[in-house]
Amino acid sequence: MFSLFASEKPQPKAAEVAIQRITSISTNSLSRFERLPKAQRYLIIGAASLGGLSLLWSISASSRFYQRPPIPSPKQTLLPELTSEEAGELPYHPAALPGARDVDSPYGSIRVYEFGPRDGERVLLIHGISTPSIALADLAHKLAGKGRRVMLFDLFGRGYSSAPSPADYNYNASLYTTQILLCLQSSPILWTPFTIIGYSLGGAIAADFTSYFPSMVRGLVLVAPGGLIRPHHFGIGSKMLYRSSWMPEWMVSKLVASKLWTGAKRVEPAPDAVENAETTTTTTTVSEGGAKFSSSNQMLLPGNPHSTVSAVVDWQIKHHYGFVPAFISTIRYAPIYNQHHRWSVIKENIETKTGPLRDVWLVLGETDPIIIADEVTEDAKAVLGEDNVRVRVIEGAGHEIAIEKADDIVKVVRSILGKGESSKESGSSKSSSRRKHGGSHASSSAR
Repeated sequence: MFSLFASEKPQPKAAEVAIQRITSISTNSLSRFERLPKAQRYLIIGAASLGGLSLLWSISASSRFYQRPPIPSPKQTLLPELTSEEAGELPYHPAALPGARDVDSPYGSIRVYEFGPRDGERVLLIHGISTPSIALADLAHKLAGKGRRVMLFDLFGRGYSSAPSPADYNYNASLYTTQILLCLQSSPILWTPFTIIGYSLGGAIAADFTSYFPSMVRGLVLVAPGGLIRPHHFGIGSKMLYRSSWMPEWMVSKLVASKLWTGAKRVEPAPDAVENAETTTTTTTVSEGGAKFSSSNQMLLPGNPHSTVSAVVDWQIKHHYGFVPAFISTIRYAPIYNQHHRWSVIKENIETKTGPLRDVWLVLGETDPIIIADEVTEDAKAVLGEDNVRVRVIEGAGHEIAIEKADDIVKVVRSILGKGESSKESGSSKSSSRRKHGGSHASSSAR
């Protein structure tokens, strides 16, 4: 049997047959290719090479995700080059407030301040879109002086907090909610329940956070808040600047930086522009014949004449390379407009007693050109319910209200938490002493 098989001529394998056919085809194709004009041959070779490179790049890119590192704050890029005396003259110096710490996170470092009696009622302060946490320094010190335990932090891309790359992260409700939770977790003491005071953008973030975590929030004070701004206030110029698909990002950044820059401006020609929201102040009230506005020279840190609102914003533009990108991404993605659906959740939680919150306080400026008092009052009552909203309009004040009218906000907090300032003044005298000296030296810790 075996000899029979051995006598048969073996059949060629299928692979060998295929190779013979391919060789025949390749030879014919090569012959035709060589007969083409030289220019066409070079064009075909170039196209094939480019296609191969594109395929290799696509395979390589799909096999891994490159995440850009956070944009460092001036803590990393500026402070190492300065002496302690030079750092002390900065508009926002590193020893600005007591209880400083730097919290490490996957999104970069977060600058946090926490001070006041450890057993005091907790109050979290969230600043606005263009000024860092020191914009609320006066309010924080006055609350601590009344026995409250206060916490402030620099939003991502502001002050001494890093900026997650906007190419990888949108500056939206998810990012800012995560940042709040990271700050609360970094505290050595338990921080629930607490009162949130949110100013401008901080008000929009505070309302959004409260809608998701009702059991954590005892009081909600929204000072000139975003969230319910009517669409017509976002003009065609802003839409073209922030939402156009034809303008390159470097050009958007350049234009936004120029709009944010205050320089030596005195009279503010466009006080209702979002870029000027926190850098203007009311100089003439309605009762005096119409409100007029100028760039704010309000001092934020006692004893530091360099620390004005306008100077701090300009300092961020010059020295925090993540500030302008963070500002742009915030305008595009943060919960500033059309947040009725989230505010309605707050109403539902109040009425069903889900959590300790019983009402929402609005503190508004009479002459605010951006957060119009009558509009916000009407819209907030419509979405939250008449019985769930308390409104205080400060006469003669504009959008600068949280920076320049801290006493009025302290009164609102007292109405929420009660007037029992008690004997928690142990931290108050220390706080006052630190305030006179511009704060204590910043300490760094990763949590």
